[in-house]
Amino acid sequence: MDFAEQKSGNGRGTFRIAKFRRLLIIFRKDRAFPPSEFLMITETITIDSIHGGKPIGAYLSRPDTPGNGPALIVIHEWWGLVPHIKDIADRYASQGYVTVAPDLYGGAVGTSPEEASKLSSSVTPEISKKMLDSVVSYLSSVKFVNPERIGITGFCFGGTHSFNYLCESDRIAAGVLFYATQPVRAEEKLAKITAPVLIIYGDQDYRVRQEVAREIEGKLKRLGKNAQLVIYPGCGHAFFNDQNKQAYRPEASRDAWEKTLAFFAKYLKP
Repeated sequence: MDFAEQKSGNGRGTFRIAKFRRLLIIFRKDRAFPPSEFLMITETITIDSIHGGKPIGAYLSRPDTPGNGPALIVIHEWWGLVPHIKDIADRYASQGYVTVAPDLYGGAVGTSPEEASKLSSSVTPEISKKMLDSVVSYLSSVKFVNPERIGITGFCFGGTHSFNYLCESDRIAAGVLFYATQPVRAEEKLAKITAPVLIIYGDQDYRVRQEVAREIEGKLKRLGKNAQLVIYPGCGHAFFNDQNKQAYRPEASRDAWEKTLAFFAKYLKP
């Protein structure tokens, strides 16, 4: 596939965009997500590292509308950048967000828990921060994004790295963390958060007990942070993943989606 390299408008580096582009019209028939029809543009992009590392592949989904708008970074689960995550990016695009789902595994996908565990262990918070710095730089450089209105969200592994990035970057305007497997607990790190944050767990999550989640919420509030915690009864880890039949909980997923959209709209949309 041919790529066109472009200079970013703010001098922070370059990025490459796949020349092929497609328009999607999607009609969803899903119990958790009401049917909707929308038009958007999706692209496969490659973002150059502003830290001199390897380029970062990503899936970009954005509304086919003029002007600049809010943006979201969606970080994948420990499986990698699989179709489920791209579908979530499309859902956000349908709500008016320029959405980038970066591939933190460099193209690899876990097909078993053992493979996924190995892949997730290979990405440290230090590594992901450098990659996410480059994603934020890319979003800040394109004409269809308002650089003051960039949010972040992630699931499982992605929730963990979203949480860590919120502690390390002041360029994120809001964050929603779905069942982060290794949530930040150290107060010195939590104290560095500058953005409003919504934390979501199920009370049956075997990776993080609800007592731990409540402890983190308490620390954030004592530190004066804008933090909300929602715990869904009867839900375990990955309850939002509609491709995981065992874990998926449609009603909780619908409610979590509505709360997430309301949260991002409050802090990212004019």
